[in-house]
Amino acid sequence: MSYLLSVVLLPMLVGSAIACAALLGPLRHRAAIIECCVAYALAIAFLISFVHEVDLTALLRQLPVEAKDDDGPFERWHRLGLVALVLAFASPILALLTAAAPARRRTIVTAATLLAACGVGALVSFPGASNGGRALVAAVCALASGAMAMCGLRTALCALAVSCTGMAGCALMTGFPSLAVMCVAVAGTAGTIALLGCVPRSPRMPSAAGAISVVAGTLAGTAAACGSAYASGEVPSWSWNVLAVAVPLAGALLFTRITSFKQP
Repeated sequence: MSYLLSVVLLPMLVGSAIACAALLGPLRHRAAIIECCVAYALAIAFLISFVHEVDLTALLRQLPVEAKDDDGPFERWHRLGLVALVLAFASPILALLTAAAPARRRTIVTAATLLAACGVGALVSFPGASNGGRALVAAVCALASGAMAMCGLRTALCALAVSCTGMAGCALMTGFPSLAVMCVAVAGTAGTIALLGCVPRSPRMPSAAGAISVVAGTLAGTAAACGSAYASGEVPSWSWNVLAVAVPLAGALLFTRITSFKQP
């Protein structure tokens, strides 16, 4: 019980509290604040779950930092924590950029999506990675982020929750419980924030394009790449990418259909 509280419930509570302050607080009508806090909440939930599941030293090994008396092995899948850390720092910056230049918002979001996808493809490697595999990881991250950008806030968060829940199930079936609990933490955080968005006082965001879509898509694509690299024969490796991309695409199609139906 203590383990589940630290790796699942605590990240969910922290992420949800950050998002709640933006969605229900006095600045709830500032779209930039909502974008910043929701994107940061998703990244920090994954990061907290990672640190509690593994340890902080595992994260520091990914950086040019030497911990005292550290002789632990270097695990390449631990780069998931580094990705979450970078996204946590980058999300407020991206939210401020899009708020400062609303006329160039689409260009900024597209550039940030491609930069994040190419960065993951080039710098985050897993066992058996080839040039083609790295290109596939970048494409999955870009497609997932692009699909999230076509959704409203609640639709994008629900899509992320469903995608991460599916990947958590795949991780359990392949004997990768560490990845499973991190996916559950993100899924629970995204689902809770989506529920907060249903509260009457909360504002309605017409689009998740920006820091939210970049963080959500990059997290989903990176988790899919990690799971696919360590997948056993019980779960086909392609199923991870399908969960990361197909679910957000379905959400985008559904959101577009509902939006067009509501228009007179």
